[in-house]
Amino acid sequence: MKKKIISILLALTAAMSYGAAMADDAITVIVNDKKLEFEEVAPFIENEHTLVPFRAIFEAIGAEVSWDGETKTVISYDPATDTSVVLQIDSDVMFVNETPVTLETPAKIVNDGFTVVPVRAVSEGLKRDVNWDNDTRTVTVKNKTE
Repeated sequence: MKKKIISILLALTAAMSYGAAMADDAITVIVNDKKLEFEEVAPFIENEHTLVPFRAIFEAIGAEVSWDGETKTVISYDPATDTSVVLQIDSDVMFVNETPVTLETPAKIVNDGFTVVPVRAVSEGLKRDVNWDNDTRTVTVKNKTE
């Protein structure tokens, strides 16, 4: 009985430690001085690129966004910069105003149906400045000042 209780306590301790470690790895995304909240999928790093839910980042920037489920394509248009960005899931090419741009990390579907995109690539495609603070694990996206 004692061994069972100790095993349960160890398992609970390990689970709590894992949760704390995951919280330490959390990534913050700020767009034009507003911190974004992600409900379904938290930002994560893959292949040294931060991926975020596509609708959240495009809408925070002020772009219109749509999804073509048949072709698995994200389509976005930013009226402020008259710029369109089109990405197809798992493709290493995105199109910015119909000009191909190579991606090191493509858009993908995670967690049974949520589309994530590389935040730097899409934000810069929509003519925004992007910065990464490794110490605080924060992505900052701002309108360009001209």
